[in-house]
Amino acid sequence: MTDSEITELFTNRDERALTACEESYGSLIKKIAQNILGDTGESEEVQNDTLLKAWNSIPPDSPKSLAAYLSVMVRNIALDRYRKKAAAKRSHDRLSEPLDEIGELLPSSQDLEKETEQQLFIDAVNRFLSTLSQDKRRLFIRRYFYLDSISDICKMYSLSESKVKVTLMRTRKKLAEYLKKEDFL
Repeated sequence: MTDSEITELFTNRDERALTACEESYGSLIKKIAQNILGDTGESEEVQNDTLLKAWNSIPPDSPKSLAAYLSVMVRNIALDRYRKKAAAKRSHDRLSEPLDEIGELLPSSQDLEKETEQQLFIDAVNRFLSTLSQDKRRLFIRRYFYLDSISDICKMYSLSESKVKVTLMRTRKKLAEYLKKEDFL
């Protein structure tokens, strides 16, 4: 089923939308949740939460790309769950590494209290990403959006660990320069 057909089912409040959505994007949703949470049971709960949130938000939303829409949605739900879990544990774990690597480039919540400022920042990062080669952009997005491990990225793209690490480090430096130029840092 196409994205527009699934979206139409959501718009018509047809419960088949949930089944179609799960068939088309269930593995993507689970993969993102699993990368963030590292727990199959919680990942399945996040998948259900994502489908429920999609049900409640379409309409009024009418996403052009259901995959992108659901990816952002599941990522946010899983990160919220992760933060709650981490706050309870107060421990250092595998997600801290990629978030620490890029964390200094991200503005604090105090700096971006208004939604419009946050959107300007997102637009600046998207403009930066559009300047990268497709390979560098893919590595950056896999690491910092999907939160894939370095070893998973190496396997995905048949690259050495040092190649991935060096590329990500150089891309972070370029992003920092770009954000300084755009007055975000």
